[in-house]
Amino acid sequence: MNILFYTPFNLRSRDTESLMEAFIKQGHNVILLTQAEEGVYHENCRKINVNVNTHVIKKKNSIIYFLKHTLYLIKFCKKNKIDVLYAHLETAGLPAVLAQPFVKAKVFACRHVIDEAYLFNSKNFVRLTHLVYFLAKNIIVVSNRCKQFMIEVEGIKEKKIEVIFLAYNFNLYKAPDLNVVNEIKAKYPADILLIVACRLVAPKRTELAINVTKKLIEKGISAKMIILGTGPDFEKIKEYIVSNDLTQHIFMEGFRLNVMDYLAASDVLIHPSLSDSSSVIIKEAGLNKKVVLACSGIGDVDDYLINGKNAILVSKENTEEEMIAAIENISKDKEQAKLIGQNLHLQVSERFSINTILPAYDKIHADIQKN
Repeated sequence: MNILFYTPFNLRSRDTESLMEAFIKQGHNVILLTQAEEGVYHENCRKINVNVNTHVIKKKNSIIYFLKHTLYLIKFCKKNKIDVLYAHLETAGLPAVLAQPFVKAKVFACRHVIDEAYLFNSKNFVRLTHLVYFLAKNIIVVSNRCKQFMIEVEGIKEKKIEVIFLAYNFNLYKAPDLNVVNEIKAKYPADILLIVACRLVAPKRTELAINVTKKLIEKGISAKMIILGTGPDFEKIKEYIVSNDLTQHIFMEGFRLNVMDYLAASDVLIHPSLSDSSSVIIKEAGLNKKVVLACSGIGDVDDYLINGKNAILVSKENTEEEMIAAIENISKDKEQAKLIGQNLHLQVSERFSINTILPAYDKIHADIQKN
């Protein structure tokens, strides 16, 4: 089969890379087409023998932008005789669903977020989301909560939606570099080294994590925090750190490719986000056997995280106070924290393994071949 992955991004995506690799091993011809210029994503896809392509259009007028992408996608699918098309994220999803009547490929709109458009209060994002999934004939979501939201809030027909968890060949992750890990620990010495890694936008609640760190310090706990990531709130958060006199305790490292080194050096991942469908950083912390503090009721958190066993879950309403209490307990009982991290590692390694998830895609491909 000729399988097309259509995306708007050019950064690492180990879940899609894992699927591509698995499909190639099964004998399928896998092709990547991105709306973005070449980046590390393309480099790594080439290493696993993916046919890599880009088609970049400068976005001036949204209607013309999406129309041009749609016309190109139709031609691309016909030229490459595409049998199945996986369109990831909404900006790739719209051209894909508009192309449906004109291509023989079975098109899947793959959704990675739940209510982010609504949390951002972005009318354009909301309109785009509604249009993509209203027009889509086949939808893949990465969590049960996302499916529930689409049915109950957005009115999408249940029969169109299939839940398939994120899938990983965890060997695609480079093991932490112990020299770099030790350098990070030496640079930020503390009894408890916290880490936040996310896009710096309001629904991720980075300021709340900063408040947690500040109050731990006020309680006499030797704590520091590293913030990884960039986004529209970068300068705002930087100013918040300065205004709270925390520049010696909280450090903004920006975007980093070696997230695994930073996770390995840290003790606790703080993740107060309100906008995940299936958080990647929680899984990456699990691979490093780290304690994760996350909010219950967000994305797939409650599907595989058990409070006190493989994570520490707090409420969305009282997040700050509950995280402070949890970290205080961790500082007193690091052996229990170590056990929680080990349990998370086992859960992530099994639940999200490519070997666990691949049969769901095998069924999709078998059904297409029958028809």
